[in-house]
Amino acid sequence: MKKIVFALISALFYFLAPFCLSPLEGKDFNILLITIDTLRFDRLSIHTSQFVRTPYIDNLARQSTVFVNAYAHNPLTRPSHANILTGTTPLYHGVSDNPGFHLEDRYLTLAEYLKEFDYSTAAFVGAFILDSRCGLDQGFDVYNDDNGEQGLFQLDFVERRAAQVIKLSQEWIGAQKKKWFCWVHLFDPHDPYDPPEPYRRIYKDDLYSGEVAYVDSQLGLLFDFLKEKGLMEKTVIILTSDHGEALGERGEKYHGFFAYNNTLHIPLILYEPGARPAIVEENACHIDIFPTICDLLDLPRPSHLQGESLRPLRDGKKRQKPLIYFESMAPYFSLEAAPLSGLIEGHIKFIDQPLKEIYDLKTDPLEENNLAAGSAIPEFLKKLEMLKRELKGKGTKRDVEGKEGDIQPLLQSLGYVAGQPSEKKIWGPQDDLKALMPIVLQARQALEQYRRGNINQAIAKLNNVIRIRPNYISAISHLASLYFNLGQTEKALQTLNFGLSRNPDNVRLSGQLGLMLVQTKNFSEAIPFLEYACEKDRFDPDYFNYLGLAYMGVGNLEKAKEMFKEALRLDPDLVSALNNLGYLNLTFFVKEKNEKYLEMALENFDLALKYKPDLEPAIRGKEITLHYKNDFDKN
Repeated sequence: MKKIVFALISALFYFLAPFCLSPLEGKDFNILLITIDTLRFDRLSIHTSQFVRTPYIDNLARQSTVFVNAYAHNPLTRPSHANILTGTTPLYHGVSDNPGFHLEDRYLTLAEYLKEFDYSTAAFVGAFILDSRCGLDQGFDVYNDDNGEQGLFQLDFVERRAAQVIKLSQEWIGAQKKKWFCWVHLFDPHDPYDPPEPYRRIYKDDLYSGEVAYVDSQLGLLFDFLKEKGLMEKTVIILTSDHGEALGERGEKYHGFFAYNNTLHIPLILYEPGARPAIVEENACHIDIFPTICDLLDLPRPSHLQGESLRPLRDGKKRQKPLIYFESMAPYFSLEAAPLSGLIEGHIKFIDQPLKEIYDLKTDPLEENNLAAGSAIPEFLKKLEMLKRELKGKGTKRDVEGKEGDIQPLLQSLGYVAGQPSEKKIWGPQDDLKALMPIVLQARQALEQYRRGNINQAIAKLNNVIRIRPNYISAISHLASLYFNLGQTEKALQTLNFGLSRNPDNVRLSGQLGLMLVQTKNFSEAIPFLEYACEKDRFDPDYFNYLGLAYMGVGNLEKAKEMFKEALRLDPDLVSALNNLGYLNLTFFVKEKNEKYLEMALENFDLALKYKPDLEPAIRGKEITLHYKNDFDKN
């Protein structure tokens, strides 16, 4: 298969090579970073046309350097984008999972760095998982994450289609008068797979590939726009995915669990105006993107970056840092599974789990023949430990203990301080991800049953999962959300209380219980759970917003105002917090009869309605405010 892929790409490049020039000398290139969520390596037809046609990405690839052995460090969206935008691994920046993880301000992002050199910067992201609250907005003049508010107990991420994201990015790019950096994130291939027509009909038996075909068609519009504006000659384009998708291989339906190549092997295309197209077989990875951009723009490379420029690889040179680190930590945080980490060196891949795995990716790209039994495992463990120590960096631990030591409780609550689990444990074969896969598969099947409307089957499966693995945080959280969405509030609360009895310090379950208690108007009961969640996760505005509602419910208006303002500091366009603050100001007016509170309430409701014009509570709140104001003016 690998030889076929290489031959196919070579054929695509052959006819272009004689006509390509050497790279342009100008260093004031624009930078366009395109990340396609959940895109497998083999779903671009430059690599194989077996599944889907992607003519527009293929055409870009024919003019670019294509890295056929590129790897993500994590099989999850938020960590992978943190890796790309900081040029460092989670061992340095600490973002190892999606929920509860936030990129701290002290870490330099690519956008912040390019702003130092007079770049305009903008990001257009396609799903709530990359909302500004996760910290990746640092350095962007515009961070457009207007995907709508994520429902508190919604099981799928709120997202918007590629057409909308690309339209917004085109409008911004077209208005720029100086050099720019634009990041475009397209979420469509992520589950649930729901491509628009005609792709739903064409790919009715493979909706995932239909999503990919749709994204390709929309990128074609973006590339045509760049050509029409004369920007292809002035713009470096990097196209990659954050991770792949397992699609049932090795028992994994989606991603975020194992770290096999179906989720770690990613497309990586580098378009440099005027550069000769090339195919590179040398390994590459996400943390190479930041230093590569520095090289292309002739900018000094920040010394802490952990990757290396890809330009020498294009010229036939070998990696200077041959070891590529990867990890999959979500099962550790949500399931108390053994933490998974590993390394790739050349074509050899080592996975550190209680049951070790070693694969020769050159002869066994599907990772079917585990060579661990006949290998020197201690040598691989030593290499991995040395690599981890190197990637932690001196700065991370110093910052946690020193100038920003106040974040240490947050990192401890997440089980991660300076890249290490907070508790030491001896992991056995029963904690290996391969042993736990059947349980995870049941939980995934439960969510699919729920999506199909088979509610009783979904509930039965999740209850069985929790019976077997009572520390499976995600399963407990999902079952509670499912009950709550069905109106079975008591069962939802019982589920969370059971979860906390087995996992008493868990922030996610505490916060969720607090949110549900507010929804059911049990305000005084909710306060301690939400106070704990706010203390341990100081970057989730929903916790502060609902703690404000709880304080408001018990009559502590000053604390409520403090909480609403903190929620809006974290997320200035959080519509529900704006609406709540409006009602709080109305309450202050009724209590104190001071007109300033009416003005403040009007401002709050107007802002809420700016973001969501059909928000009924804000419409009613504004009407009540105007009524009070009219009466006040008459008197």
